[in-house]
Amino acid sequence: MEWSGLDKVAVVTGATSGIGKAIVELLVLKGLKVIGLAHHIDKLNALAEELKSKPGKMLPLQCDLTNQNEVMKAIEWIEKNVGSVNILINNAALNLDTGFFTGEIEDWEKIFDLNILGLTYITKEILKLMKKKGIDNGCIVNVNDIFGLKVPINSERPASPAYICSKFALTALTECLRLELAQLESNIKVISISPGLIETEMTQQWLKENPRLALQPKDVADAILFTLQTPENVLVKDLIITPLREI
Repeated sequence: MEWSGLDKVAVVTGATSGIGKAIVELLVLKGLKVIGLAHHIDKLNALAEELKSKPGKMLPLQCDLTNQNEVMKAIEWIEKNVGSVNILINNAALNLDTGFFTGEIEDWEKIFDLNILGLTYITKEILKLMKKKGIDNGCIVNVNDIFGLKVPINSERPASPAYICSKFALTALTECLRLELAQLESNIKVISISPGLIETEMTQQWLKENPRLALQPKDVADAILFTLQTPENVLVKDLIITPLREI
């Protein structure tokens, strides 16, 4: 994808922490207009303030991806105020300590509501907006997990069965979306990024108790940027990125 500053618009979900925050910072630094979506408007506003002197621009937009009305309002706001979207980065995700003997079924529902259903809904609506505005060279980036590719036998980090199942579902969803776009002869790229252990708010406490090599959110953001900058005829379908020595 050619970069030409503020005429490129990216939407990043889960924009206030971890990978989401890092990718917002990097894209704004590269001169893009970035719409950051998250639950907490205060954190979004604070990030926008931090980035106001950078070449690009961050637009904060509060949105609960598990609420279809809020997603529709966000899409309407984007169309009215920005026009369209070139890049969607599906980063927001939830990992609760719930399995077959721990947690409640409501915890499974919360994980799938965000990690799969919320992601699917905003992707559908962004794709509709791209089609409406005649954009056929956009990018959808799904932030997956190495646990969405293979069930860990001896896990080196905390991940619940519900979270792992949601990431396996995301692997299938990504392939299905690629297939559907290919059948429509669309040039929209669908990219999957599968990181290993990352130091984020979710893993910080665990890493203090279990010190080991971990990726920084910026490492994953750099990898995402690489996949976005390939020529239009090149698709990095799946990229696995882990800390050194992670098995």
